Amino acid sequence: MIPAWLQRSRNGDTSRGASLRLCQKCHAPILVGLDADRAAITAYCDPTPLTELGEAFALVTGRKTYDLCNGPRRKELHPREAAHIKKPRIYPVLATHKCGAPLHAFAVPAPQKERVVADDIPPF
Repeated sequence: MIPAWLQRSRNGDTSRGASLRLCQKCHAPILVGLDADRAAITAYCDPTPLTELGEAFALVTGRKTYDLCNGPRRKELHPREAAHIKKPRIYPVLATHKCGAPLHAFAVPAPQKERVVADDIPPF
């Protein structure tokens, strides 16, 4: 008989997908997921996507950064290496969570919707 955890991994359904949880210490929302398919480490990330400057600040302060990639039926955290950082971004970049030190100042701005300015004169 095959154990249930091994059967799930054989079917391609592993627990690699990132999930939203609350930090056990500060109760802030975080994304938690494994950072690789084999020999993985659990990554705890702030869910705020960072700008390039924010990523540099996170790295200087000793945090790791991750790409939030689209996996099969889920989002996955992939560690960013020097080769990834040099290239143009494809995915949102997140930094590891540090209690009491959010990186909101370096958040990627939300896309702005185009505002339609209506004239005072009706079109008919």
